[in-house]
Amino acid sequence: MRSGMGVGEWFRVINYERLYFTIQRISGLYMFFYLILYRVLFDAFVSPALVSQFDMTVPGKILAALFLVFLAFHGLNGIRIIFIEFGIIRGWPLRHPIRNVPALRRSRSHLIYNALMIAAAVIALIYLPYLVAFGGVFRP
Repeated sequence: MRSGMGVGEWFRVINYERLYFTIQRISGLYMFFYLILYRVLFDAFVSPALVSQFDMTVPGKILAALFLVFLAFHGLNGIRIIFIEFGIIRGWPLRHPIRNVPALRRSRSHLIYNALMIAAAVIALIYLPYLVAFGGVFRP
């Protein structure tokens, strides 16, 4: 790979590890800001009745549903990383002999776990509109 390509180089070749890394960071930041800024600070400095009223609106439900989706992904990816670290999911570097392709972990158990993570993401994204449309107040 050539250096100096910027962020676009991260996604030049579809690499699940990089995608999971990026989503892991985004979900961690979202959950931190949701819990600290919204839940703790708003509940402390704004009346709880006003916060509960906002939770019943569509933006409040979307924020809560995104929290659940990110919580599920963050937890599943954390478990995947633990499995890799302990050697339960084993992989080996895969390099193309001619093209400059970054190393990818590939093994049957890793591919199965990737499929489970993708299925969980699809289920969560299907559940998100349901929660927004029919969900009640969500208090983490």
